[in-house]
Amino acid sequence: MINVVSFSGGRSSAFLVHEVKRITASLNVPEKVEYIFMDTGAEHPKTYEFIKNVVNYFNINLTCLRVVVNPELGQANSYREISLDELKQDLQPFRDICHKYGLPYPNGAFCTRTMKYEPFTRYCNDKYGKGNYQTRLGIRADEPKRLKPLSGYKYLADISDFDKQDIINWWKQQPFDLEIPEHLGNCVFCIKKGINKIALATRDEPEMAIDFVELINDPKNRVVERRQQENKIMYRGNNSLVSIMYMYQNHSREEIAVTIRGNKAFDSGSCSESCEIFSCQLDNIYRGNLK
Repeated sequence: MINVVSFSGGRSSAFLVHEVKRITASLNVPEKVEYIFMDTGAEHPKTYEFIKNVVNYFNINLTCLRVVVNPELGQANSYREISLDELKQDLQPFRDICHKYGLPYPNGAFCTRTMKYEPFTRYCNDKYGKGNYQTRLGIRADEPKRLKPLSGYKYLADISDFDKQDIINWWKQQPFDLEIPEHLGNCVFCIKKGINKIALATRDEPEMAIDFVELINDPKNRVVERRQQENKIMYRGNNSLVSIMYMYQNHSREEIAVTIRGNKAFDSGSCSESCEIFSCQLDNIYRGNLK
C-alpha cells in the first residue's frame, strides 16, 4: 500500500512529513511514500519559503500540483505538475475557478474541493489506481472532531500524540520555521477565516488585499447567485472583503489582534492554521455523500 502524504504548507502537516520520513527510514525498507502539495497560488510567500525548506532540510521529493480548469461547465477539470521553483503567489488557480464557478463563500467552499481535493484524487487514482493508496493528513490528536474513522485515511494522530503546542515547541527547536502568524496561513484571505482574522490580514498585507479585491471584482467571474455575486459576499455574516475592511477601519491593528488572541473559537482546526485537502470534504465522506 502506497502512503500519500498531504502536505498543506502548515506546521502540523510539515511535522507529519518529518515523522513519516523518520519512521519509514527506521524500518530500513524501500520507501513507499509520496509527498504532495496542492498549490492554490494564494498562499503567503513565507508559506512557499517554508515548503522549500521542508523539502531541502528533510530531503524529500515533493510533488506539487495545480488544478487545470476546463472553462466549460459540466466538463471535468484536470491537473498539472509544477516544479518547486514555480510555486508563487500569482492567484491564477483561484482566478480560474472564479471565472468558471463564481465566488466561493462559507456554505459553498468549492475552492478547496476544486483546487485541492479533486486534482489530488485524480492524480493519485491515475498513478496508483483507486483503492491502491492510503492518504495521510496532518490532523493532530487534539482535533477529535476532525479525526473521522475512514477507510483509506490515516492521520498524524495515528503516529504521534503531539498537540498544537507540542508542534509549536518542536518547530522552535528546528533550524527553520513557518515565519508568519496563524492568521496569514494558508490562503491569506481564506473564506473560512473569521472576519477579524481577515481584517488583520488586510492590515498586515495591504498589497495582497488589493490584489485579492481585484480578483474578486474581475468581470470575467461567473455570476451564480446574483445578490451574493453583486455584493461580493464571501465571508461570514454576509460580508465581502471590502465590507470587512470598512467595518474595522476605525480600529487599530492591536485592537483587532486582541479579539483573536486567546479566543478558543479561533483555535486548532481553523483553515488559517491548516487547510487540509479534505477539510471541507471529510464530513461528506463520513456521511457517505461524497464518493
